[in-house]
Amino acid sequence: MNNTKLTTLHVLTAMLFAVSGIAQNKIICGHDLYMNQLESKYPGFKESVSKTFVDTQTKGATNKTATNSNYVVNVVVHVVWKNAIENLDDSIIQSQIDVLNEDFNRLNADSANLRSLFQPIAGNAHITFNLHQIKRVQTTALFDPSAGGIPFDMKYDSLGGSSAVDPTHFLNLWICKIQPLTFLGFPVGQILGFAFPPANLANWPANSEAPAIGEDGVVIDYRCIGRNNPNTISVTGSTNLTIKGRTPVHEIGHYLGLRHIWGDGSNFGGNNCQGNDGIADTPNANDQSQFDCNTTKNTCVDAALPWTTLDAPDMVENFMDYSAETCMNTFTNGQAAHMQNILNGPRVGLLQPVGIMNDINLASTVLVFPNPAQDFIQLQSSAKKITTIELLDITGRSIIAMPSVFDYAVTINTTQVAKGVYSIKLLLENNNSISKKVIIE
Repeated sequence: MNNTKLTTLHVLTAMLFAVSGIAQNKIICGHDLYMNQLESKYPGFKESVSKTFVDTQTKGATNKTATNSNYVVNVVVHVVWKNAIENLDDSIIQSQIDVLNEDFNRLNADSANLRSLFQPIAGNAHITFNLHQIKRVQTTALFDPSAGGIPFDMKYDSLGGSSAVDPTHFLNLWICKIQPLTFLGFPVGQILGFAFPPANLANWPANSEAPAIGEDGVVIDYRCIGRNNPNTISVTGSTNLTIKGRTPVHEIGHYLGLRHIWGDGSNFGGNNCQGNDGIADTPNANDQSQFDCNTTKNTCVDAALPWTTLDAPDMVENFMDYSAETCMNTFTNGQAAHMQNILNGPRVGLLQPVGIMNDINLASTVLVFPNPAQDFIQLQSSAKKITTIELLDITGRSIIAMPSVFDYAVTINTTQVAKGVYSIKLLLENNNSISKKVIIE
């Protein structure tokens, strides 16, 4: 349903809690936790994401039927593995791509299971995902959310992961083992995946160009990929979940701007009928499903749905709920149209044919942060790989030289660099030279 007070960072985390040995098969989203984490680190984050979401909706009404235009998104898959079972076979990754192409084009066989009441709003996003590359990196790192929040190490070569490939023009999908959440030594949950919605960097406060472009994309636990995955994952030590590749479908929905259908509560504060997802044709709900398929749920009264005068039940078949993967089967017309709006707006770079990217204004695609910096400087290039880096003081003297980089994301250790104003000179793989100013405190 529409709501002009929409703000969200959609990070799907399916947390299945068992505290002090008492199983509670309840799915809890880490959305608020992570929103607050980023707001604390980057003041103004919530407001920025809110403006992007609202701006996107004003450019195209989301209650319209999606167009029949075919949108092709190139995907780079990063398999970051420690143990052999985490190094998924190509066939499992291809199975996941097949699931995406079925679900985003309403070609999935189980779409026939959608209740008749919802048939008029069943949407086809016409989005095709092309597997462009698989990168495999063996690591010794543990991606542990209990160690200080949602982990990002899997997205950086320097931290035991795999650095993003041109995230402006590719959807980067990281597959790894996400360690269980623990509290006082007890396992209390499991994050299945997380993703960022688009954010318009031009709307961000100064020095808050975040999340870093190299962190943009989707992360999925290796046990939740594909329909033919031999690895299992359970609900708080209970029965194994049936995996059909729908966690990546849900997360890519977030990546393309969709919120949970229950709207994450009123103004991000708890779950209730005051929150909604900003899409006009989805029925409201006061809470997420619990990895089930309860078609008897009708938790909120819907007074203004554009397609029916009835009080519609909760749409547990929707990909943006937390229902069982065997229950999920549908996006709505409004959701499909909204994702197309995103691809025509904040994520239009994904539609640009690979290999013919324009070099004009290339400097604007290289981010330097934090600035001012203290212990490190992070460089992120969204268009061309960085090949060489040099840090110069105000006299032009070379302080740090990195002649053989060839990566999109690079971290410079500045713990031994004196305070002051410096220039960073970069050479990109197309031989373009870029200079950036940075302050080290």
